Amino acid sequence: MEHVFTDGVGSITVVNGNVRIELRQIVRDPNNVGKLISEPTTTLIMPLSSLKDATVKLANTMEKIQSDEKAKAQMESQEDDEDALTQL
Repeated sequence: MEHVFTDGVGSITVVNGNVRIELRQIVRDPNNVGKLISEPTTTLIMPLSSLKDATVKLANTMEKIQSDEKAKAQMESQEDDEDALTQL
């Protein structure tokens, strides 16, 4: 099994009954070393019929995280780290 890390989601399109979700990562700009940019890394492709299930599972996970104080604090800490990265 392959693992893919993503910092976020780019474009989402539906083509021929498949949902294509562009995954992106934050990297340093090779033309401006002090600047961070977002670039595509891979595309997640799934049948349109699977999108609802995936969305429900993601929403349920988010609800659990928000109800768990430790997880909520970790998310807030990560947001602070992301803010610091964008200012490099």
